[in-house]
Amino acid sequence: MALGTVVRDVYANAGRLQMYATLDVLLRAEWHRAGVYCFWDPDTGDALYIGVTNDLAERFAQHNSLKGYRPNSGNKGRQVNEWFTTHSRLGFSVVLQDAYADETDEPYSRNAEGQLLEGYRQVHLSLPPWNNMGGSRMGASYVRQNSAAWVDYMTGKLDSLVVARSTIRGLNDDASAEYNEIQIHLARTALLHGNSAFDDAKLLEGLERLIERMRHYSEWWRENGDRLRDHLKRPAPHPERI
Repeated sequence: MALGTVVRDVYANAGRLQMYATLDVLLRAEWHRAGVYCFWDPDTGDALYIGVTNDLAERFAQHNSLKGYRPNSGNKGRQVNEWFTTHSRLGFSVVLQDAYADETDEPYSRNAEGQLLEGYRQVHLSLPPWNNMGGSRMGASYVRQNSAAWVDYMTGKLDSLVVARSTIRGLNDDASAEYNEIQIHLARTALLHGNSAFDDAKLLEGLERLIERMRHYSEWWRENGDRLRDHLKRPAPHPERI
């Protein structure tokens, strides 16, 4: 089941608007605006809510009472506001697809949400506390032994090479890092679309195959294979520890 590239971050109560603006800019070009997202506790790494949307930036605004949105039954504004009365920061992560992903004919993000929620439920025997219901039934049918691990990748409990080497804001501020992630994303989704057995070693093997294939067609790939390899050697970010 195709998921994508996980990008983590944390934000403070006063940083809601900045996070929205960052998402809005980041998702204008190379990344699809639709995707799966997760709110999580920076202190424990526990998931609070897993959702899916056709516009990650706009949905973030709705949950955070921005742009004139008010808390209601269609968003998590009340939960977010209550969170910030007793906590200084809130974790937020997204699972990105590239800008050319076809969310109309093959709704990967909605199926991915169902897969993650069912995987989480099977491990924890309940849904995350802010989730009132499960996701797509079709997505739930894709659940695998490691499906719940993707939630831990989003919350920082586990690291993996599916996690971007920069935070949401870091990726938006570093064009070179973002470009690297876009290329590596091809290797990530090539494995995941094929439902291959997945681990970091498989992803590295997939990246090598991608570099070897693309170098025959592109001078950039001939000259920058080491750049991508070195990028993946960087540690996954843990903004919750800062």
